[in-house]
Amino acid sequence: MTKGRTIHFASMAAVALLVGVAIFALFATAPEAITRDRMLVVPGAWKRFLAAFVLAIGGISGIAYLYGLATRPMRAARYAVTAGTHIFMWLVILAVFYPVAYLVAVSLNRNDTLAGALPRAGNLLVRAGVIPNPADFSLVQFQKILAETHVYWYQWLLAGVMLAAVVVLVATFTLHRVGFTPARAEQLRGYAGWTIFGAAAALIFSVQPGQFFGTRASDGARLPASIGGMVPLYIRNTLLVSGVTGIMAVLLSTTAGYAFSRLKFEGRYGTLLGFVFVQMFPTFMALVAIFYLMSRLDLLNTFTGLILAYSGGAIAFSSWIFKGYLDSLSTSLEEAAMVDGATRWGSFWRIILPISVPMLLFIFLQQFIGTYSEFILANTILVGQDLWTVGVGLRNFSTNQFATQWGAMAAAAVLGSLPILVIFYSFQNALTGQFTAGGVKG
Repeated sequence: MTKGRTIHFASMAAVALLVGVAIFALFATAPEAITRDRMLVVPGAWKRFLAAFVLAIGGISGIAYLYGLATRPMRAARYAVTAGTHIFMWLVILAVFYPVAYLVAVSLNRNDTLAGALPRAGNLLVRAGVIPNPADFSLVQFQKILAETHVYWYQWLLAGVMLAAVVVLVATFTLHRVGFTPARAEQLRGYAGWTIFGAAAALIFSVQPGQFFGTRASDGARLPASIGGMVPLYIRNTLLVSGVTGIMAVLLSTTAGYAFSRLKFEGRYGTLLGFVFVQMFPTFMALVAIFYLMSRLDLLNTFTGLILAYSGGAIAFSSWIFKGYLDSLSTSLEEAAMVDGATRWGSFWRIILPISVPMLLFIFLQQFIGTYSEFILANTILVGQDLWTVGVGLRNFSTNQFATQWGAMAAAAVLGSLPILVIFYSFQNALTGQFTAGGVKG
């Protein structure tokens, strides 16, 4: 190792030590926390945090610069900028995900309120209420939500089938070690995927409002379910509405997008401009019209009315997305199919749709997630508690006469977000797949 590199590496250690000591001194010399409006406050803490933030980014950038001087001097400045940018991004990401982590922590807290007395001993962040007290860790909030759910035997059977299919699906990724060919493993993976989809759909449709009730301890009589006890039903309702709406969006957007992309007809350009014009206005501007229309059609307080309202709003955006995707595809595949005798519908069904699976999944997920988290329209159309979606049901936790049930609300939000996470993880490979590779002979 040359003398210059030795100096640079020693400088890196010195910079790391100085930055660490400076950050430690910032927090070690902070004034004592004081209680202000029942909250623990450290005077000037935000200034110290900001200084520590700048010191951390500057220190990492300086270390990266010195490392570049020791290894590749011409790229030292680039190393410094890249390291500083990455540290800044990671710190911002941690700040963004803090509310999610806190929500999960609150759901695992035995207390049902955030206004209780803060602990007087322990870590400063715990005493200030920035992070929940680990001593209060409990699953009681989830037990409260699931205690009034009564599952029938055939629903347990469907859940078992779905779980077995998931195990088979995961196992297919290791079958090549026991002699399975890739084609056979892919076929088995397809069977497992369709089994999961069918079992999940049957499970969602089989859940009924009558399964949610409490029991009186004295005589075992049935009692109406509490606010938290209906959360699994709200999740089922949301999955049903969002799933059907996503399928409707795919059906409508594929046919409409294909017509706008491949067919020439009178009024095509004007209709496309109309779609763009409609997207300029927020959905809630049409609430009065939608409510009046659903009232006249006797579709208020029905899933059918809500699904139709969601599907109508999805046509414009989804059709534009699918049209733009088709415009990027060559027409040679369809022309070759029609030369071989296929009809326009045949080329659409056998050529366009199979190679458009990633876009179809994107349209489905975009509409599924958009309706899963929607509140205003669902709150307008759905009146009966048995038909509420997750968003409307969560609002009910904050309308309590005495206090908001924060713990149960957080647990319900965590359970309600699990389907979205599972769907994203399940479809991530399909969304990035390249289905058009090798489709046209060179």
